Amino acid sequence: MDHTIKYFLYEICIPTIIIFCVIAAGLNIMVFISRGYCKMKSASLELTYSLALSDTWTSIVIGVSLFWNSYKPVVLQIPHQSFCFPLTLEAFRTGGLLTGIFHLVALAFTHYMTIKRPFDHQKVLPIRTIHIMMLFMWATPPLALMIYFASWKGQGYQNEKCMGIAFYENFFFRAAISLIIIILIITTTIFYIKMLQKITEVRNKTAANNPAPGASARGRRTVITAVLIFGTFLIGWMPASIMYILTADDMPLYKKQSVYITVLSIVVLVNIMGKTLTNPIIYATRIPEIHQFVFQKLLWRLIPGKWSPNNANNASSLRRQSEMEPLRMTAAPRCSNPNTHSVML
Repeated sequence: MDHTIKYFLYEICIPTIIIFCVIAAGLNIMVFISRGYCKMKSASLELTYSLALSDTWTSIVIGVSLFWNSYKPVVLQIPHQSFCFPLTLEAFRTGGLLTGIFHLVALAFTHYMTIKRPFDHQKVLPIRTIHIMMLFMWATPPLALMIYFASWKGQGYQNEKCMGIAFYENFFFRAAISLIIIILIITTTIFYIKMLQKITEVRNKTAANNPAPGASARGRRTVITAVLIFGTFLIGWMPASIMYILTADDMPLYKKQSVYITVLSIVVLVNIMGKTLTNPIIYATRIPEIHQFVFQKLLWRLIPGKWSPNNANNASSLRRQSEMEPLRMTAAPRCSNPNTHSVML
């Protein structure tokens, strides 16, 4: 009975989640494409584009992994001849999780420095440094995991068919991954708390001389957008992280096979895909440069009558755009002046 229900769930849910993976990848690619239309470069924008690319990669890896590790052996009844490819997919999947949280910490630090040192933060975080950080965040997690997978005699990559994954199911390994995630989440939270404190301090100092809320309000919107992205990460990946540790060796769900575990695993996957689907919407509606590309360069070509920037009915959209001015941004077009500064709103 349980096997029949599991087969049904896999047959229906896995193709659906794979479709969500494709949609999420497409939306994040659309966000990344906007980078080519924007001449200006800033640390926060570069990290945001890299995070969108990371979500694209994660969506692709999850989709391929679902098909290869679940749909193929369970629904299509095609057994694995070797486990090297699934093991590599797992390195990319877990590495993608770490890459994403590294990006969030880097974004939090960048936003904090932008608020704390608005006039010289680019000297502290030049674009070249950001690109080196991005290379480190992309390459280190999957490479480190693959080296770990190749370090066990008779298991993993040292086995001809990559049989034996006791090292991967080891409690201490999974606890170490979870600890890294927890430390990075706490670090990100601290940065945003400090940002709010700094914004409140600046607002209190300037309130008497400048009644207009202007910069402090934009600073708060910067924090709100960043917290939205951070929140989607928590909702999307925290259940997966908890499931990751609970299925380790000697833990309650270790090698448990039941319908409830299958349903729980599907819910965890849906949360992850919800995160990768939501983030592009946040980027497109709250980050001026991406908003400009999506609504004025992309959608108006697809639906000219509705989204054309020359259409008078689009006044409300343009008004929202003006309300989203970055800190210290002039009225010049955002993607035409490479010297203007951008802050996520």
